[in-house]
Amino acid sequence: MESQRSKSNNYLLNKNIDSTILKVAHHGSKTSSSQEFLEHVRPQLAIISVGKYNSFGHPSKEILDRLNNLPTKILRTDEKGAIIIYTDGYNYSLKTFLN
Repeated sequence: MESQRSKSNNYLLNKNIDSTILKVAHHGSKTSSSQEFLEHVRPQLAIISVGKYNSFGHPSKEILDRLNNLPTKILRTDEKGAIIIYTDGYNYSLKTFLN
């Protein structure tokens, strides 16, 4: 029997889900975004909301490797603090609170 997660992934992969910006799910845990999903979305920018020194070790090395296999810029809140994105629906700019 196909799991709900597999059904959801198959559904998404049959849609046009290109995205300029991706907020990485579940703090960048190793199961948050499959390589197939990321290759389908192909984000220019991936944002990972994660606490510094968190006890779960997020973001995982696996998700960072997956994102680094793409031409994707990665921003993390544990490194940049709050991240604010401004957009008009076509272009975007961003501000981070830490350098």
